[in-house]
Amino acid sequence: MPSNDNHSLSGGCDSASHEPAGAGASKPDENGKNLHARRISDAPFTVAAPSFVIPDTVSGNCRFLAGKVDEAALVFFESEACLNYTDEDLAPDLADLPLGYHVHLPLDLPWALGVDAVAETILGLARKVDYLRPAAYVLHPPDDAAALEPLAKRLHEAGTDPETVLLENIENNDLTGCANAAIRCGFGFCLDLGHYLAFGQKGLTDIPGLWERVRMLHVYGPGPRGEHGPLTRLDDRGRDVLRDWLKRAASLKTVVLEVFREAHLTASLNELDALLDGWGLKR
Repeated sequence: MPSNDNHSLSGGCDSASHEPAGAGASKPDENGKNLHARRISDAPFTVAAPSFVIPDTVSGNCRFLAGKVDEAALVFFESEACLNYTDEDLAPDLADLPLGYHVHLPLDLPWALGVDAVAETILGLARKVDYLRPAAYVLHPPDDAAALEPLAKRLHEAGTDPETVLLENIENNDLTGCANAAIRCGFGFCLDLGHYLAFGQKGLTDIPGLWERVRMLHVYGPGPRGEHGPLTRLDDRGRDVLRDWLKRAASLKTVVLEVFREAHLTASLNELDALLDGWGLKR
């Protein structure tokens, strides 16, 4: 998820008319016209999509995603609002859907109030979705890497394994300053392809020990400020990077098509399917 892409809770997070189009492997209509989302059943990883692709609740989005992807990324934008979610937002029947789940933690975690406040927020959200058995939690890293050790300790004491918490590279933090502390504390990593490409994060992929701990990728066709467009907008360099990452991430579990419009998800699913075919990366 972008660090400051001006997400709206009532709509998508980018404008198709303001982003450059890039060539794709199969060149489907990036607006998804006359296309059907093709579930990629033979990918060597779990394929996920955000719980924010149609104008509906988290529950409505998860029901929509069932049968199209393997996993829903429960996108928690704001701490207080998400802690106040009701059964309408997180319905009991989500546990019965043919979906796995993981959580993208809020962008507004209270780091200014200290590690205990952050840990309490994370643990409170974890309790709300415990019935869904989320496989991971994606976390935007703190400005101060020193906060990671006490956070890991606090989470561990509460029964949440830091191994399930994945730090994501964001616009103002390419992980190079906190990776050593993160690895020492047991955290994993979620690499965002769009942020890497849009913000020139060349040092990211040279972090010692990184690739053994990359569990998740966020992929999409980025605009110049990291806007989340369909995968069909990924240019030649972007596709080369994606192929390289897929081959290097030996512990990769999940690839998230991090787009926030139904049509962009359809186009991205078809594009990813074609890319994996072309690269010979299917099971």
